[in-house]
Amino acid sequence: MSQETLGQLIHRLRTEKKIGVRELGRMVEVTGVHISAIEKDKSTPSPELLRKIALKLNADVDTLMNRAKQIDPEVIKVIRKNPYAVNDFLRSAKKLKKEQWATMKKEAEKLLDKNK
Repeated sequence: MSQETLGQLIHRLRTEKKIGVRELGRMVEVTGVHISAIEKDKSTPSPELLRKIALKLNADVDTLMNRAKQIDPEVIKVIRKNPYAVNDFLRSAKKLKKEQWATMKKEAEKLLDKNK
């Protein structure tokens, strides 16, 4: 089975929540026509708009960003703030397995908790 397109995914999430096209447009400050074009894969939303849509539909931002082949602006800020550290880290971690990434995420969260 092929993966849903970004537009199909947004359409499904919106209809599951029983939100109209114009209503979602108002919620994210664009027109219903723009939402319709996104759902028909005729327009690709900006990362900022995609984040708003994800939040209003209670969807995973990273899933929508991935479908749009975009990077979350928050991630870009982290990379720009620490370009060498992030690049070095990603290069050294590129062969990690899914479970190892999950472990690393937990460890990073522990470090953040210690910093509070």
